[in-house]
This record gives sequence, C-alpha cells and structure tokens, in this order.
Amino acid sequence: MSSPDSTYVNILHSCHDHQAVAYYEKHGASTVEHAFAIANILHIHSKVLEASYFYRVAFDLHGKTQTEFPLPQSLLQVRLLCLLKSSNVPPPEELEELATYSPALANYIRGIQIAWQDGKVGQGLDLIGNAFEIFHSGEEIDRLYLELALRYPPVGLRSGEDIASPNPIPPHLYMYWDRDPPEEIRDNIRYHQELLGTRFTIFDRESASKWLYDHYGKEISEIFRKVRHPAEGADLLRLYVIMANGGWWLDADLRIRSLEAWKKLTTGSIKECHLFTTHNYVLHNDFFGAAPSNAIVSNAAMMALVNTFEHCGLYIAFKTGPGVLNRAVSRAIYNALQSHRPLCDLQIDDQHRFHETVEEYEVSYKHLGSSWHSA
Repeated sequence: MSSPDSTYVNILHSCHDHQAVAYYEKHGASTVEHAFAIANILHIHSKVLEASYFYRVAFDLHGKTQTEFPLPQSLLQVRLLCLLKSSNVPPPEELEELATYSPALANYIRGIQIAWQDGKVGQGLDLIGNAFEIFHSGEEIDRLYLELALRYPPVGLRSGEDIASPNPIPPHLYMYWDRDPPEEIRDNIRYHQELLGTRFTIFDRESASKWLYDHYGKEISEIFRKVRHPAEGADLLRLYVIMANGGWWLDADLRIRSLEAWKKLTTGSIKECHLFTTHNYVLHNDFFGAAPSNAIVSNAAMMALVNTFEHCGLYIAFKTGPGVLNRAVSRAIYNALQSHRPLCDLQIDDQHRFHETVEEYEVSYKHLGSSWHSA
C-alpha cells in the first residue's frame, strides 16, 4: 500500500500543476491549512478532480468543530462541487454526511447535480433555493445560480418579451475618478463630455462626497470618505447614484464606442434594469444601467453597506463590487420562482453585447499604483 505522501506526489505531478507541487514540497499536506491551500490552487487552475481529492484530505484532517476554519461543511461542499465539475457523481454517503452539517448545502449540491447531469434545471433551482445566503456575496454559488436561471424560461430572463417598462432607464452616463486623473483618464473624460454633453456627469472625491451628503446624509458620505481603497468608494458611489438618479454607470477606464452605440443602447434598453454578464456569470459593475429606485440596485446598495460594516476585510469584488450585484440578482431570481412571477423588468446580456457598446483600453495607472485586488 502506498503512503499518503507518495499518493499526494503522484496526484500533483500527474496534473502538472507546478504551483501546487511547489507548495506541497515546501509545506506538505499534513494539516487542514496546507491541504486546503493545495486544493484551492488546483481549483483555481481548473484541476477540479485533483482539487476534490485534497479538499477531502483537508476534511479528513479537520477536527469537525464549528470553531475551526474553514468549517468542515465548507470543505465537504466544495469537494463535492469539484467532483461535479469533473463530471463525476458525488458519493451518496458524502452527500448524507454533508446533510448532517447543513441540509441547505447538501441540497445545493443535489440541485447542481440534477441540473448539470440530468438536465432538470427547474428542479435544480428549487433544490438550491436560497442557499446562497449561507455564503458571502459574490461567491461561486451566485454565479452558478444565475447560470441555471438563464437556462430556465420561467424565471423570465430569456423570455423574449419586448414589453417596455413604464420606468425606463434615463439616458445619462456617470463616471468617477477620485483625484488627479492621469492624462489617459482626462482624455477619456473629455471624450465622453464631447460625445454626450449634458448627459454625462463626472465625479471626483469631493463632488462625490458632497453629492452623497446631500442625497443620503452625513453617515454615507463619511463611510465613502473612509474606504480603504478608491475602488471601494467608486463601488459605493455607483450604486447610490444609480439608485437615486437612474442612468448608466461606466468605469473611467472604459469608453462608449460611438454615439451610434450609445443611441442603440439607450433606445434598445426597454427594461428597468440592464446588466451584462461575463462568460463565467460574474455581473459587470463597471458598466450597467437602471431606473431610479430599482429594486436590484437598491438591494445591492444595501448589501454593500452591510458588508462594509459586517465583513470589512472581505475581498473588494465580493464586498462592494460585482458580488453585490450578483447577490441582488440571486435574491430577485429566488423571489420570482417563489412567487411564480417572471422577472419582466430585468435584462441581462452577455459579454459580446457588452463589447458592442463599450471598449476597454490599456491604461498605465494599473501598472503603477496599488491595485484594488490586493486591498
């Protein structure tokens, strides 16, 4: 019988993941922390079958208490999800084991399984329910839930209905740069000022602080001014501006392709909220539009504020960024399914449609200052 160490080495070398091998050679896999770290590396690199193995190693090493992190149910849940991603069937006994810790997590895995492997998307969504509430906003469950909802017509996201909302998105574009924009950003601001005239508003830190003070009061304005990174402030501002005024938000390192593209967007967006998703179902918060007081944007703004207080160290993309839009949409989907009323006022387009309207361009500032990814 081979030793655990030789099994670990064989698995790691067989999947040719040099980072995972290097981590193992330095730290081994004899603790929950190290086995979990190796599993995460493999998972990030899409070596999902191998990742599932090391998540199980971490689970087996775990003391099974609810005070040791990651929690045992988290390890078992992600192991079974990785098995599904590798087109394998989760062992029934492990699903039952997961259910002893969390019936909701077990149903989440069962829901993904029945949707992916049996094609029963509606049943899968019903089983998943609102299990996403167990997780931080922006975690993978929100993306998988959206993926399934886009495949299930009763949700209403792909209904093909062309009924215009009585509360349309105002044709106004908003942008933000905190202070001292580099020349390439100044050029982009001028471009949009010339393109849209009075239908374009650019905020800096001072004007944004004043706007928040005037519209939402002293507390929100002070929270905005105290954020740990400018990207976090921009995240809060965009949600509160669109919630109050309606319109479109565009990050300062993106550009509307042309006046024709803008007109096509604003005349073609007939729903109350218009979002775009990446190829892996992360919702763009760098470009989106909504009418004033839209429920999804309002929910996202609430979630961003809750995260700012309750989970201040959370990764910014989950805390105030795209993750809060994904969570707000998850809640809207869940409620649509519960009430049997389709989401008629939400339009979600794909990455191709995103690029039809806006273009990304290389900006040097991203290679100079501190990145929000490390904040």
